[in-house]
Amino acid sequence: MALDKVPPTPPQKLSLDDYDFNGPYIGWPLARACNETKWQPGLVFVCDNNSGGIGNIRNFILTCIRYGIEAGASGLIMPRIQRRSEENLANIFTTGFQPFGYFFDEKHFTDSMGEFCPQMKIYNDTDHFPNADKKKQAKEFYPKDLNIDLDGCDGRGVNRHLDQFRTKFDAWAVKYENQPSVERPLTLRFKWATFFEWPIMRDGPEFAATFGDLLRIRKDVQELAAYTIMEMAKFAGQEADITKSPPKYLGVHLRTESDALGFWPNFKTQSEGYMKQAEIHKLKHAYIASGNATEGHRFGEIAMQNVGLNVTSKVDLLKGEKLKQLTDLSWDQQALVDFLVLSKSTQFTGCSFSSFAMNIAIKRHLMTDGIFSRKWISPSDPFSTLVGRFESWYGDWMFMYECMWP
Repeated sequence: MALDKVPPTPPQKLSLDDYDFNGPYIGWPLARACNETKWQPGLVFVCDNNSGGIGNIRNFILTCIRYGIEAGASGLIMPRIQRRSEENLANIFTTGFQPFGYFFDEKHFTDSMGEFCPQMKIYNDTDHFPNADKKKQAKEFYPKDLNIDLDGCDGRGVNRHLDQFRTKFDAWAVKYENQPSVERPLTLRFKWATFFEWPIMRDGPEFAATFGDLLRIRKDVQELAAYTIMEMAKFAGQEADITKSPPKYLGVHLRTESDALGFWPNFKTQSEGYMKQAEIHKLKHAYIASGNATEGHRFGEIAMQNVGLNVTSKVDLLKGEKLKQLTDLSWDQQALVDFLVLSKSTQFTGCSFSSFAMNIAIKRHLMTDGIFSRKWISPSDPFSTLVGRFESWYGDWMFMYECMWP
């Protein structure tokens, strides 16, 4: 049967025509999910067993909260963020926890949850909810452990039977005498690393497109990123005016840091792919994000020689007090500036195995059809291209694209 009506114009979540990194907050899909849930008084989720950069940590917190809604958790401990070592980027558990505001806008998060999901109350820590002194604790909880018969399948794969999760969760609580109540609450903390588990399209495109907007980057970093884009405009010989459209540039994420895994695309594969995108889209200026300064400069030299691409970075663009503001941030906090600047690039290209690059590409994908956007299809859409064949369809890598919240 032919469609006789044009679908409504979808609300936009991101635009390349302004310096707004967020767009309007749309909370009704969250409210709908929360209103459909049967809530359990005394069940409190703890969503802090995370690590790594913004892509991983963001997805862990969101996935944990989504499971919490499904479980009917009436309480949530304000998520904390595990800070990695500055000296050894692969060492992600050494320096302890930072508050939610280390990455994110705490007021936006608490206000949005309070308005659209008030059934899940947010507490500062595990001693600040009623009868906390009588609580039981479930640590290292892993949702897929509730699945009994895997029939030979890899147990680390995506949790496909989420329609059965609540039934199995309630049965688990009875079996292990973990039924929560106001008088004897239960705190539940996920095991590391539970972050690519929930297929986002299960809740419909409108929820998938808006749920991640609970976690907005902190405002001072947004302001620094906007300033960086204006400096990028000057670098590209374009108008630097925050009231106008951002400049035209290629956004590049070069993923060759010391913690990159051996089977990821190497420097040659990435750099050739990125230069190809510059040629296809006829862009002569690029903003590069790379934690390896040597490799970043190497790419800049090769790109200029081969395709006439002028490459710069946040460290090159910022001067004086703005540069000090940047360098006062930790390594992962500085990456938040890159995350935002790359999200506003004319075209974005990055490493297919990087959760950082995936997160940017999938967030930009919302420009295809707003809150009604269908799923990302690898390796590209009109706004982004990820480089390097994604061949490792096993274990923890199996469903990153399906389970990445925009």
